[in-house]
Amino acid sequence: MHPRRPRRSGFTLVELLITMTILGLLGTMVTAVMVGQQRFFQRTTQQMDVRRELRTAVTMLSADLRSVSSAAGDIVTFDRMSITFRGLLGAAVVCATPTRAQLDLVPTNTARMQLSNFTSDPAVGDSVVVLRNDSSGVSGEYWSAHRITSVSSSTTTCSPSPYVDATLDAGKSRLRLAVTPNLPDSVVAGAPLRLLRTTRYALATQTSGAWYLGRSEYTGGAWTAAVPVAGPFQAASAAGTGGLGLAMYDSLGVAVTAVGSSNRISRIDVVARAAGERSSGVMGSSSTEVLDSLLVSIALRNRR
Repeated sequence: MHPRRPRRSGFTLVELLITMTILGLLGTMVTAVMVGQQRFFQRTTQQMDVRRELRTAVTMLSADLRSVSSAAGDIVTFDRMSITFRGLLGAAVVCATPTRAQLDLVPTNTARMQLSNFTSDPAVGDSVVVLRNDSSGVSGEYWSAHRITSVSSSTTTCSPSPYVDATLDAGKSRLRLAVTPNLPDSVVAGAPLRLLRTTRYALATQTSGAWYLGRSEYTGGAWTAAVPVAGPFQAASAAGTGGLGLAMYDSLGVAVTAVGSSNRISRIDVVARAAGERSSGVMGSSSTEVLDSLLVSIALRNRR
């Protein structure tokens, strides 16, 4: 007689099929959760990027427009999706007036105190407004407006002067501005001045086809290329319903729509509408564009 072989324990075919089915279902569920989490993270990141670009846009517009005086004619032109204005370039103190057509400025790096500061050096075509030292200027804050016709520098101007230390500030560069029209006699040494440069904000398309908020300046007799400062945004719309919407109001809240009435503008409402990349939400849903908007009201200077 042959010895009986011991029976080997194992799984039946039915048991294997049931196990594989359960593992497949569990794998599908885990994959769905992981994909959903990844898409949620992607969409959240897109929303954060969109809101960051919105904040950047309104912050830059607010910083530039708050220095604008519509009563002084700083707003050059505007529509519902762009604005051109004379923006603040810097401020300084006059240390001398060699002629009625020249202004010497205190150096930007004086040793004892800083009386001059510019975001960039003034250039031909920029504007300068200087406070008159008379009853009209001091009491009424009357600023005399002029256009710069030439800019030169020297290390010997403003000496002697109470604003420049003869020893500590020796050899430092000082700017001399030639202006038109001639300065009134009441503009004297010690007068504060502001430098202005024509600036424009508008939406512009890039090579990718996306719309970005662009900033350009008028200097040296020509416009610089628009520099993208934030975006992408929704496409521009002449009605102001696109990526950038501007609305002007006077001190009574009445809308100002004519450029000829820009000296009445007291408040500017800015609406920025950003558009992020397309991304999916839950698994199985179609991709959608991430959209968001931000509204800010900007009060202009010297308006009541």
